[in-house]
Amino acid sequence: MANIPNIPNIPGDNNSPSTPNGMPNIPNIPGATPNIPNIPSGAPNVPNVPSSTPSIPGKEPAKPSVPSGDAIAQQLKEIEEIEKRNKEEKRRKEEAERKRQAEAAQKKAEAEAKAKAEAEAKAKVEAERIKAEAEAKKAEAAKAKAEAEARKAEAALRKKQMDAEERTKKANSRKRFRLGCLGIILVIFLFSWISSSIKSCQEDREREEAIAEAEANVSEMEKQGLAEETTEPAVSADPTVKIDPSLDIQKQLEVYYDYVYNEEDGFYKIKKNNKYGLATTKGVVVCKPIYDYIYSKDDDTGLIKVQKDSKYGFLNAKGQEILAPTYDYLYSLDDDTGLIKVQKNSKYGFITTSGKLVVAPLYDYVYSVDNESGLMKVQKNSKYGFINPKTFKEVTPCIYSYIYSLDGGLYKVQIDNKTGFLNKDGSVFKNPE
Repeated sequence: MANIPNIPNIPGDNNSPSTPNGMPNIPNIPGATPNIPNIPSGAPNVPNVPSSTPSIPGKEPAKPSVPSGDAIAQQLKEIEEIEKRNKEEKRRKEEAERKRQAEAAQKKAEAEAKAKAEAEAKAKVEAERIKAEAEAKKAEAAKAKAEAEARKAEAALRKKQMDAEERTKKANSRKRFRLGCLGIILVIFLFSWISSSIKSCQEDREREEAIAEAEANVSEMEKQGLAEETTEPAVSADPTVKIDPSLDIQKQLEVYYDYVYNEEDGFYKIKKNNKYGLATTKGVVVCKPIYDYIYSKDDDTGLIKVQKDSKYGFLNAKGQEILAPTYDYLYSLDDDTGLIKVQKNSKYGFITTSGKLVVAPLYDYVYSVDNESGLMKVQKNSKYGFINPKTFKEVTPCIYSYIYSLDGGLYKVQIDNKTGFLNKDGSVFKNPE
């Protein structure tokens, strides 16, 4: 049997060249064309055998040997075995690969399962953490709400306490205010009472003085009669005023005073510092400018009314003060009595045309003279009586609630729902009963 040359690229030899499908290349055998069975597709190509052997130095190169059919068959068989081994190896590799892949898939699945479990555990832990945080936040919110409610309740309590304190303060303030007002009212009342008492005492004293003055004047008039005016020449009340009777009197007076009015009723009215006085037509200052106003002479009495500090008095025809300005008002001459009614402290009395007080201002109201009896009804403290304007005396005390004039020369009087009668001279005819 001819020797078969070594076939290179035996499967399994990693150093042998191989076809792309892993089969060895079969060399071409020169001079022989045996029937080669069909090699299935995918079988490795047999490498080409070189057509000549290498030459040996010094020797003649040998001829290449041609393999026989058996050799080829054997070779093919070996190739088939190699292919089987390759297939088996491939199967084992594929099986190993599938196993490896299965194991890898299992490991991957296990890893994924583990990762999923870990992720789920982590997610569960995170969820629990989030839940715990939510619960904590909820608890914190509940705590904050409770604290807010507590603060609100505390604020409401403080407000209630403050309102109560404010109400107490206001109540105390109102109480203090009422007490203060009560104290002020009490002080005012005491002051008014004291003032009223003082005023009453003063009025009583003034009334007593007026009564005494009136009685003294009446007594003097009864003894001496009404005094006549003296004819003594006027004496200057201001010696500093020097007047030359031969020159213009008014022009000379204007040197001393702010204004000099034209002569009226025998006098020049002079004015200085908004005060008024009188000077005669001869330039004699009979009344210094001390009055707030001087009225014109009264034609019936010849008296000149003056005003000072809202009070009234009289000057006589000579410009001399005969009644100091102490009365609230001076009325005109009463033709029936020949007296002048005066008012002081809302009470009424009478003076003569000479300025003599004859009826003290004690009466709340004075009526006209009764022409039949000649008496004058007067009212005092809501009670009625009579005075005689000729004698200036109170002939009937002011004790009656009413006094009515009757025909026949009598007066009907009433006191405490009892009725009596008076004579026309004011004396008692019949006591009330």
